[in-house]
Amino acid sequence: MRWENVNISSAAAWLGRFEDVRTAVEQGRYDAEEAEADGYLGVRVTDTGSPADMAVTAGRTALARVADQIPHVELLMHASFGFQGIDHWSPAAYIEQRTVGGSASAMEVKQASTGGLAALHLAAAHVTAGSPTSSVLVTTADAYRLPVFERYGADDGVLRADGASALVVTRQEGVARVLSTVLCGDTTHEAIHRGDEQWSDVAGSSGWPVDLRHRKQQYFDRTGLAGRDVGMALIQGTQKALHQALDEAGTRPDEIARFVFPNLSLPAQRMMYQWEANGIDESRTTWGWGRGVGHIAAGDQAAGLAHLLETRAVRVGDRVVLCGTGSGFSFAAAVLEITAVPDWSVSSD
Repeated sequence: MRWENVNISSAAAWLGRFEDVRTAVEQGRYDAEEAEADGYLGVRVTDTGSPADMAVTAGRTALARVADQIPHVELLMHASFGFQGIDHWSPAAYIEQRTVGGSASAMEVKQASTGGLAALHLAAAHVTAGSPTSSVLVTTADAYRLPVFERYGADDGVLRADGASALVVTRQEGVARVLSTVLCGDTTHEAIHRGDEQWSDVAGSSGWPVDLRHRKQQYFDRTGLAGRDVGMALIQGTQKALHQALDEAGTRPDEIARFVFPNLSLPAQRMMYQWEANGIDESRTTWGWGRGVGHIAAGDQAAGLAHLLETRAVRVGDRVVLCGTGSGFSFAAAVLEITAVPDWSVSSD
């Protein structure tokens, strides 16, 4: 969808401490050959604490960066994938009360790793339909800890990390103009992350940690499909979202200054987003940053944007693409135009 007068006023992230992947290899948690192929340097990790508190920190930073320029935040949307700290509880309301307060509505977006971009898409629609002063705070947060999740071995081609992000979306001019957003899906291989698992009444009844590799193999064994079949579906979905977003923004891949892809392994990024076919080289991506962060679920895109702005790696007039892929599968992309590069002293690291 093409947007008019939709802006991002600020972006922020909160990331766990850096953990060198060599430590995981030495401990036997991460296969040495996989580590070499994946290309990660480290992941961000936390030992305890609710992801919701991480989102509060990111949200407060994002709001502080616009100070009193945003008069009325009337909606908070929180995107996450995993456990947020307490069963049967509303993390969005908790985050709202500790960030914008007041009478803002609070809701959750559960769209796996495309949740952050899905929330941006919905936020753009909300401010477009609202008053000239309406704005939305979008947060994301997740943590992948044992015994539930082994961040180094649960899946191939991606290391999960702990972190949060935030965006302030408004009609008022900010740091970036939202030119277009696209959401699409392909549920043909929905079962690949479900495998042969049976429904249960309580979480963890099949045992922890979650083993996505095993579920994938079950799916392949049952269907007779192979990784290349799913790979083609992923490529088709990512390219559909990417090129539709570019078309609706009236731009081409060679006109994009920076691409913010999910913090997957380098081979996975190159394959899924077709770097060579689209004329994308590593210097135009955020891989140099992401390889020391890991995949923070729905927050890679907002955190990547915050990194580009904090490090002044973009200039006014640059166009930036945010891309996401979620289990299920869902695909998302957004095209932004940088309108200001502020002097933000607070680091997302």
